[in-house]
This record gives sequence, structure tokens and C-alpha cells, in this order.
Amino acid sequence: MNNRVSRNEYDVFTRIKRGDNLVHIGTVEAETDDLAKVYATYIYDEEDWVEMCVVRRDHIGWVRHPEGLFKKEEAGA
Repeated sequence: MNNRVSRNEYDVFTRIKRGDNLVHIGTVEAETDDLAKVYATYIYDEEDWVEMCVVRRDHIGWVRHPEGLFKKEEAGA
């Protein structure tokens, strides 16, 4: 029997004051979305953020995804 709990990686975005850009400040790993919010609030409490959100990394919809440097160099060779 496997009792291992899967953890997801979440990107954390914040804004210090209204009108500022939303900025990526780090990541957290958590079993649930609610735990990710708690972890982000606790870990990144150094500022008085006006906004903070967490986004599960596998839920990000890339419009343009950067290629790795080595893959790009191989394609040009």
C-alpha cells in the first residue's frame, strides 16, 4: 500500500501596492491549493502585500515557452 501524498509546485505572485506590476517572488510545494496559500502567506510575509496569489505550475497556460539554450544551439548547428 502506497501512502505517499503527492505534492504540487506553485508559483507565488504578489503586488506591493495597487497599480504595481504583479511580480513572481518564489515557489511553494503543497498537497492542496489551500495549503499552498497558507505556506505562501507564512513564507513570504516580509512585505505588507496588497495582493498575493498562488498558481499551480502545471495549470499555467504558456503562450510562448522559452527553449533551453542547448536545444537552441543544437538546432542552429
